[in-house]
Amino acid sequence: MKRIFLFLLANIAIMLVITIIINIFGLGKILDAQGVDLDLSSLLMLSAVVGITGSFISLAMSKSMAKHSTGAYVITQPQNEQEQWLVSTVARQAQAAGIGMPEVAIYDSPDLTSSPP
Repeated sequence: MKRIFLFLLANIAIMLVITIIINIFGLGKILDAQGVDLDLSSLLMLSAVVGITGSFISLAMSKSMAKHSTGAYVITQPQNEQEQWLVSTVARQAQAAGIGMPEVAIYDSPDLTSSPP
């Protein structure tokens, strides 16, 4: 519930900043002087819908994109002692935090100890 509240609060803040910028620079008056009839309220609502929709799309794609871009693979069944230790450690921490068991994934990181060529 807190995440949804913060999400909506952030989007409302963005709309407020856009409204303030439009008023500070007098964009509505400039458009009126040129004979352009632009409904700024409708434009702000459209911006909110597009922004919120884009946020949800980004959120839906983020986990799979992170796994794909790092080459990580999810441990569904531990294959060795190290993977078993990792999964059980994450399970203990999740239980202590009172949250559900997250996906546990590993990836091969570049060797940062070697010197560059």
